[in-house]
Amino acid sequence: MNNRIPVRLKKEPLLEAIWEIRFSGVKSQVADLLPGMLFKSFPGKYGTVAKLPVADIPAPLVEHDPKLRYVPKIRLEGDNQAIQIGDRALSLSCRRPYSGWKTFSADIRELAKAVQEAGLVDRLERFSLKYIDLIELEKPVGLALLNLDIKMGEYELAAKPVQLRTEITASDLIHIIQIISPAEVELPGTEGRLKGVLVDIDSIKPMRGDESWDALQQRLDDVHVACKKMFFSILKPETIEALEPEYEG
Repeated sequence: MNNRIPVRLKKEPLLEAIWEIRFSGVKSQVADLLPGMLFKSFPGKYGTVAKLPVADIPAPLVEHDPKLRYVPKIRLEGDNQAIQIGDRALSLSCRRPYSGWKTFSADIRELAKAVQEAGLVDRLERFSLKYIDLIELEKPVGLALLNLDIKMGEYELAAKPVQLRTEITASDLIHIIQIISPAEVELPGTEGRLKGVLVDIDSIKPMRGDESWDALQQRLDDVHVACKKMFFSILKPETIEALEPEYEG
């Protein structure tokens, strides 16, 4: 049995990769101040700015609603990447075609450094890496592609519509895993809708009060590896082979 983790898949299932930090701010108006600073740090890279719906909600209401507290207010768009900024959260996303971890992680580190130097973040609460994949190999769509066995009473659910959410704690990380089958996705710039099994893995590293930006930089690759291992552990070996894996060496 092959226990190696592929470096990449020729049949790329990735829809979007998202890095996020959550924090408390030195100033409550982080979403008002930070976009201008990032425009100066990355001249020409993010050419479009958009105000998101939460920006119109009064700040006291947002702060006291746990569902809104970390929702972004401003979006900076450039090519297939985007930065989303709120008063207590910031994210960098990369949509298909994925640039690869080497490039994406370099962009993350560059953005993290720029945010740190802006001096608006008081304390980091957590950071996370989220990968959203759509596996389109099987028709009709079902859970047979996954290393997953679900039964309810006498009913096998592999071929039934399923939405599953669970949390797995491993070491000091929390993995939130969501599976939807079947799922339909419409991507910007493409015709028609994609249909398959959606696998969404959000790997979260809570930050202790004494952990700094250096800890974020040091643990970034570790979280990526853990998230990647979790994804491939969910797939059956034959599913991995059908996605045409490439290995190092």
